[in-house]
Amino acid sequence: MSTTKLNKYLRQPTTPITGKKKLTPVLFADSKGNYLEKQIKPGIDHHIKFWCAKSRTTSKGLHWLQQNLAHKIGHLDNISIYIWLGTCDLTVFDPKTRYVTLHPKPEEAVETATQNFRNIAELLRPYANCKLTFIETPPYSIQQWNIKQKHPDTNQFINQDSALSRYIYQLNQNIRTINQELGVVSPSLSVDLSHCQSKNSKNRHKRLADKYNFTLYKDGVHPDPLLAQVWMRKIGKLMQTDCFT
Repeated sequence: MSTTKLNKYLRQPTTPITGKKKLTPVLFADSKGNYLEKQIKPGIDHHIKFWCAKSRTTSKGLHWLQQNLAHKIGHLDNISIYIWLGTCDLTVFDPKTRYVTLHPKPEEAVETATQNFRNIAELLRPYANCKLTFIETPPYSIQQWNIKQKHPDTNQFINQDSALSRYIYQLNQNIRTINQELGVVSPSLSVDLSHCQSKNSKNRHKRLADKYNFTLYKDGVHPDPLLAQVWMRKIGKLMQTDCFT
């Protein structure tokens, strides 16, 4: 999607909060959530609690919730928590070089992330008055990240990006299944990155960069301020519906 269309979306009027707050909205995410927190606007955004951490995988997220959830719910009362993880599961970050590569066993990574999501759902089950939603993982680019890190040969990551997109798709299919079981729906974030594709296009070998507008990311992974505003608006809209009577 173009910046013009994103700005047009943001110009649409927001619905004011009405009614009483029944749940406290919580965004539980990796560092992407920090970029959304920087875009807080008047309204629902000021009610959101951000539990975000850099490099948080689904395993780290599950462990954190196991250690802290009971205390947090005791402090905040009933919550509606939105789990936005998965990015850090499918790729490997080298802290020395700052380069990113596809996980060496991506199928296993998808299975592990999916099981962790199910374990999180089980962890929330005793809290009958709380609500849980898993947010689908938007596409991102190993190549664009490594370009930002000044890797000398980023063309080698084109195929990794193509493979990554398939595993993101698989993970999101699993997230949709879990959300259906929970009776909830994830906001659609991937659509904001999609280039318009002609239904009659005969080119089936387009690069991932031809399908998605990764220039809306600051580094191939994290949203720039405009995209972060749009995603904050979308997630906030869902939170407002879920958390206010």
